[in-house]
Amino acid sequence: MILKMMGGNHHMDETSSNLNVLISQDCYLLDQGGIRIFIWKGKKASKTERSESLDKAEAYKKAKGYPISTYVETVNDGAESAVFKQLFQRWSVKGQTVGMGTTNSPGKIAKVEQIKFDATSMHARPDVAAQQKMVDDGTGETEVWRLEDSELVPVDRKWLGHFYGGDCYLILYKYEVSNRSHYILYIWQGRHASTGELAASAFQAVNIDQQYNGEPVQVRVPMGKEPLHLMAIFKGKMVVYEEGSSRANSTHVQPAVRLFHIHGTNEFNTRAIEVPARSSSLNSNDVFVLSTDTCCYLWYGKGCSGDEREMGKSLADIISRREKHVIAEGQETANFWVNLGGKTQYANSKRFQEEHNNITPRLFECSNQTGRFLAMEVTNFNQDDLDEDDIMLLDIWDMVFLWLGKGANQIEKENVVPTAHEYLRTHPGGRNVDTPIVLVKQGFEPPTFTGWFHAWDPHMWSGGKSYQELKAELGDTTDIIQITVDRTTSNSTQKNSKSIGESLLSPTVGATFPADKLLNRQTEDLPDGVDPTKKEEYLTNDDFALILGVSRVEFYSMPTWKQQHLKKEKGLF
Repeated sequence: MILKMMGGNHHMDETSSNLNVLISQDCYLLDQGGIRIFIWKGKKASKTERSESLDKAEAYKKAKGYPISTYVETVNDGAESAVFKQLFQRWSVKGQTVGMGTTNSPGKIAKVEQIKFDATSMHARPDVAAQQKMVDDGTGETEVWRLEDSELVPVDRKWLGHFYGGDCYLILYKYEVSNRSHYILYIWQGRHASTGELAASAFQAVNIDQQYNGEPVQVRVPMGKEPLHLMAIFKGKMVVYEEGSSRANSTHVQPAVRLFHIHGTNEFNTRAIEVPARSSSLNSNDVFVLSTDTCCYLWYGKGCSGDEREMGKSLADIISRREKHVIAEGQETANFWVNLGGKTQYANSKRFQEEHNNITPRLFECSNQTGRFLAMEVTNFNQDDLDEDDIMLLDIWDMVFLWLGKGANQIEKENVVPTAHEYLRTHPGGRNVDTPIVLVKQGFEPPTFTGWFHAWDPHMWSGGKSYQELKAELGDTTDIIQITVDRTTSNSTQKNSKSIGESLLSPTVGATFPADKLLNRQTEDLPDGVDPTKKEEYLTNDDFALILGVSRVEFYSMPTWKQQHLKKEKGLF
């Protein structure tokens, strides 16, 4: 729900939830279903309206009967966070300059953003640099090392841009701003690298950091999570191999048949990622390179663009020196399918061939591990982000998937469907409450779900078990059903939701204690009933924000190591 704040008497007028333009002369309140309340302050709004907006929000929260834990966040015109913007189907601000960096995010399968850069603008507009995660256009100086026996070995020029899953790499990037050198150190860690090399990569990163007086910004890059700027450094010629190494003494035997998924439309956002050499890895909206011992195929899906085809050609020449056989989807030869183990189902429905500009799929982890049932958004997601012990919600706008991990507990299972209903009902983007909700169990994912993830591996969780064994563990597959909300029975649905358990959108509030009873206290000195490993949960919201410097939502969205570090720093560990 979006409310326009009016002057005097804390009055607010409800405006269309389909609102796509916020007017800079006004202030608005956006209610995210009780999870969080945003106050958007227009640059040209009056001083009175801006100063009264917080009081109005608190009055609104009280009138709605929301718990104290509902966080009120101020958003300034022109400095909106990505989380705020993603609550809108289309984002624009009337009268506000967009700036040099623009983003177009097609709503196809696992698309990479298409971005145009003006390198000089990235420093003149820090907000643009932050949103695009780009410090410049990648034309600075670069040094690349590979870890070998825990030591750094410079990567030969011919291997630059080639990243192997059995290796770890350090990439030091240097760029100039106002005649001053700045550094970024990327620590790329292969999925199949040894534990020793993973540790060595962190150790060597410290050494390089010390060599440059602690100036480099360190970016840990797990395989498959490559940021846009890292892609830009290699000018659209980045190839990520699932296994193996580029080192001279590598004994790994590369498979005879390899399939690569091309992501991107230009030199700033393109990479090739090796995926399982099976026809189920294909989808109709992208370009794939199939390399064999005898030939190389360049496969164009029906929904791919001309820019994607051009980038595919460029990367195909890097992947294989053999002559390229160009194949349009639907015109495959028998030999093409033989190399992929036979033709099977893949993501090729018409839905995936349509473009819905500015709609980005969003993934949420639903969990009660913190003692409250919360949803935390996962950005730049892939299959590895699906937590087997939790429930994940994938929103693709015209459909919502609920993915049930086999280790999800009963409370999470009871809450998840009502939560999806409430998510749609309270979404400020004007969602259709009849949007289909699809329940998917781990190990039984349809291609309409897996097509939104890069390099989906259907065997990731099988552990060598048969289909029947997995089915027995996960329950009857008839539970994989499509659920739609019936408006005529919405009242009864809400009643059922309450009886099943408290919704994710209205977390409960536990006991709280004064901060001095929790800070820098040993276990034996804590008040009765306080879990010494979760002291922060017993702070009031005001004390929490004051001591930790972030809201509860922001804190629980952090990686565990970062939470622990912050707690140690603030005396709550």
